[in-house]
Amino acid sequence: MDSREIFGLRRAGKSAEALEAARAGLTGREDDLWFLRAYAWVLYDQAKQIVEDHERKRISDSAMANCISPCMREFAKMAAPLREDTAFSQMLRLAGKVSRHWPDFLAFAQWAGIDGFPAEDRAPFVTDDGRRVDSLQQRFARAVAREAASAAAEGRRDSDPVRWGLSILEQALAEDPTDQWLNYYQSKIDLSEDRLEDAVRRLVPILRRQSRAAWPWALLGEILEKTQPGQAVVCYVHATELAREEQEVARVRIRLAELLAAQERFDEAAFQAHLAADYREEHSFRTPAGLSRLLQSDWYSREIATDRPKPPTKAASAARKLITELDARPVVYSLGVVEHINEKKALTYVATGVESGSPMPHGRFPEIAEVEPGTIIEIGRTGPTEKPTDWRRAEAEVIPGFCENVTGRIERHEGNSFAFLRNPLGDVFVPPDLAKEIGDGAVEERTVRTVLRKAKNGKVSWKALRFLG
Repeated sequence: MDSREIFGLRRAGKSAEALEAARAGLTGREDDLWFLRAYAWVLYDQAKQIVEDHERKRISDSAMANCISPCMREFAKMAAPLREDTAFSQMLRLAGKVSRHWPDFLAFAQWAGIDGFPAEDRAPFVTDDGRRVDSLQQRFARAVAREAASAAAEGRRDSDPVRWGLSILEQALAEDPTDQWLNYYQSKIDLSEDRLEDAVRRLVPILRRQSRAAWPWALLGEILEKTQPGQAVVCYVHATELAREEQEVARVRIRLAELLAAQERFDEAAFQAHLAADYREEHSFRTPAGLSRLLQSDWYSREIATDRPKPPTKAASAARKLITELDARPVVYSLGVVEHINEKKALTYVATGVESGSPMPHGRFPEIAEVEPGTIIEIGRTGPTEKPTDWRRAEAEVIPGFCENVTGRIERHEGNSFAFLRNPLGDVFVPPDLAKEIGDGAVEERTVRTVLRKAKNGKVSWKALRFLG
């Protein structure tokens, strides 16, 4: 049976028959690219079904591995001539999707290499909504780097596939030294080899970019345990605050409870251990030895019996301060004024110049949500183009030429939702949310805090932020 007939069986939904035909007809066709493509695509159908069953939790990790390994071994025996073919890259894509749960992934990846992708799979692409997606080749290389780093961090670096994977990580970092995932994997290796300063140095920029994710805070906590256990607690607590799903911090809670108990903060330790135990009971997961020791301790029994477990103090502010201290770059503060609060988007916008300003997300800076418009603050950055990393209230009451206190006569014409404050230095626009305090058609003498801003029409003018009197 030739390639055309095999493709025909596949189109008819007879993938199993097509696979048997490809196996039977391979001898003598080992260099026939069309026959090899037909063979590869029916193997792809088989592998795709295994991957989908695993993703939909129809089969376990071990069952998936037992199914995917023989399929990929069969592919490896016949597919070498298909490098740079679409069928080849699509099989590698499926392998990458199960790489976290497939013990033979690195061995397969070493055979495949990372250069066997066609040109279209080596370049990033842009989605219809304008989002940039990394190339298939880059994602596969990251999967290799991740699994090699995980093996190395666990002390399993003696095998050829792991050594090869670590060389891919080293090569990828040399080509893209700012890639956050590659630096995250290398940070884990640095930690396993007690290069703690290097581990922190690689992780801090990631934390600045991913400050609302639990996983980098969990790793920072692990790094700091040996030298700064108190700060490790801050990191672990913040990770539990940020986690969207409990499984993200299931192990973190156990380690956090152990550290809290070591610091004799038994009520907080009991709280974390209890949550860890509840999660495993709810999902019928095995209780690890570390958690069993916590649950069987005298202090845990005492805290539970007296109903004293309590959650730890919120750690967002302490975590933000810690990152500032760990970052070697100095934080430079500049003046700005709170212009408005967008409750729907949960952010405060701080104006720093006539045309400049910075959004301050409440998730990252929760305390700023309580600061009213017109308040002068200082924003901390590690560079002029960097996002804010910190803020604090300023002693200044005005910013000359930009944020001033102005007194004058406010006029709100009948039927208008807005008003104007008349002043010799220039009229001040009073937006509707403030002007509603002025009666329709009324004229009053008031003092306002103003900011000089450029409107959408290009006009620069003063705008009232709040009444002062």
